[in-house]
Order: sequence, then C-alpha cells, then structure tokens
Amino acid sequence: MVRDVDAERYVEHHVEGGLEYRFELETGIPFPAFAAASSEFPELRVEAEWRNAAQGVRGRAVIENGRLIDQESTPLEDELLGIALETGADGGIRLALACARRAGGWLGYGISESSHAYFRLDESPGELRIAADAGERWTACLRDGHRSALDEPIESTLLEELDAIAFRFAADWLWYDEDPAAETAIERKRYAEHGWPVRGANLRTEQRLRIGAAERVDRLPPAAMHLPALLRAALDARP
Repeated sequence: MVRDVDAERYVEHHVEGGLEYRFELETGIPFPAFAAASSEFPELRVEAEWRNAAQGVRGRAVIENGRLIDQESTPLEDELLGIALETGADGGIRLALACARRAGGWLGYGISESSHAYFRLDESPGELRIAADAGERWTACLRDGHRSALDEPIESTLLEELDAIAFRFAADWLWYDEDPAAETAIERKRYAEHGWPVRGANLRTEQRLRIGAAERVDRLPPAAMHLPALLRAALDARP
C-alpha cells in the first residue's frame, strides 16, 4: 500500500478503552469526518484536542452522535512571546527578538542590522546557540563570552517551535524585502509615501507609527532581560 502523499501525518495509539490518533495537521482539524463517524456509530465518543503554537492557543471539542456537545479554546500561556526591539533614529531595525520560555531556558528568533538567526539559551550551563539565517543547523555557540563554531542539526520538533515563534513575530511586526512583491505591495507603498528606506527587514507600518519616536520596545519578562545583550554579542561577533 502506498500512502497518499497529500494525506496528513499521524500516529495511531491503542489505549485502554479507546483508540488514539495523533496528527500533524497542515489543513485544519477534520471535524466533518469526526462528526460523520460519530453519527454512523452513535456509541462512539470523539474527543479532539489541539495545540496551535503559531496562534498561541490550545483547544478541545467533544462530538457524540454527530453533534458537537462541548468545545473550549484557551491561550497557551507558555507560548506568549517576549519581545524586544531597538531601532535607529531613522526607524531601521538595529535589534529585534521574540522569545518563548522553555524548561531551563529560552527559544527565539532575532535580527540585527547584519543578520538574523534562531537561538536557544540553556541557562545552565549558560550557553547560547545560534542558527544563522534561521537555518536548520546550529552554527555557533556563545559561552562565557567566547564564541565557537558549530555544525549540528536542530531536532525537528524544536525547529518547528522556532519556526512558529518567527512566524508569529513576523506576522505582527516585520516584513522582508525578499518577500514576494504581491505580498508586500501595501507595505512598500506606505514606505514610499512616508519616504522611508526599505531594508532587508522592516517594521510593519502600523507598528512603526504606533511606537513613534521611541527607539525601544521592551516586552520581555524579567527573567529574559539579559537576552538582547547576549543575542547582539552572538550575532555581531565573529568566530
């Protein structure tokens, strides 16, 4: 049997009193299929739980006899992003980062004037790892003020989390010169109207106008206040 290449990825688990499927969904939860199955088998109770890191929400739904009988959606508190931003007098991004707390440290995405990267900070032993150009491999490590080169793959589930952080941050705050013209046409028009130069990475117009003349935005939790300095050192340093 050849599996449909367009089918969603899943793992099947037999648990006591039930059958559990774990999906990695690209096109959304198949509620119509669940409802149809429970309608055909009225004794079947379908419980669906989901976790959407990109949107920062988790949810749960219960379907019986083809009907939705319970549903809830709550924020993923551990997915709330800490954000820091520093701009120049002309509005250009000097440093920007978004991070999320993880056991023993932080994961995040950052941009400086010269580069951008994924990062992971392990608070013990105080090691900051960088994946240059937001790639799929760790390329550098900063520890005790010393930077060394790395060439290690990022574990797939960790890479998905890093991708989600970067996506959420960019969706709210950033647009890139390399993005397709059709997707950035409005931002390019607004920048031209204001006479702002377009750089590789740019603040979204509404955010730039909202922060006005302020050159810093600090929405980091106290435990992450040291991250901007560490990240700047890691991005700007050379092996």
